[in-house]
Amino acid sequence: MARFTRLAAVAVGLTLLASPLAAQDKSKTIEGTLTLFEGQKFDGDSYRLEKDEPSLQHDFLVGSIAVYPGETWELCDKPKFKGNCLTVSANETGIGKAMIKSARVIKAK
Repeated sequence: MARFTRLAAVAVGLTLLASPLAAQDKSKTIEGTLTLFEGQKFDGDSYRLEKDEPSLQHDFLVGSIAVYPGETWELCDKPKFKGNCLTVSANETGIGKAMIKSARVIKAK
């Protein structure tokens, strides 16, 4: 029984150590995609874009953005790439609460 208790304690410890790494991995994205997060630090609900989206249907406010290295995306607050647009080429955190209604790749890797 003591051996099981020690193994359980080690498993819990490893889980606690792995949690911050899992949070860091959320900021990573895969080639050809952009990930929008509701939270300010790549947390909360997320929405992954895999292609140009002239009219996004999601209704959450964006607090952080994960961009694949070497890629550049244009994000606009109106459909069809109109309105106020922001160009992002690196991960962005703490951007407040932005409503994104369209997005497209400007430069792919």
